[in-house]
Amino acid sequence: MSIVYTLVRYPKDDDCPDSTTDVTAVGAEAWGELLGMAPEQLANVYPLTQQHADRVRQLTGLALDLEKYEYFLEPEEDPSL
Repeated sequence: MSIVYTLVRYPKDDDCPDSTTDVTAVGAEAWGELLGMAPEQLANVYPLTQQHADRVRQLTGLALDLEKYEYFLEPEEDPSL
């Protein structure tokens, strides 16, 4: 089973995402370390907070604007398989 990791951005107080970025290349190990769990346990949607912001920027090059947006890491099975 192959997993795709997506960083999804939602404007505050909105249920529709305005941006999605494939961050699979970062790897399950790094995401698991960031979220404090074993990589094989990454199966839900995870909110990313100020606590995660610096490390997300280091891993992806993306700065999180937490004043305007909410961010989530969303692992999913690769639909192409």
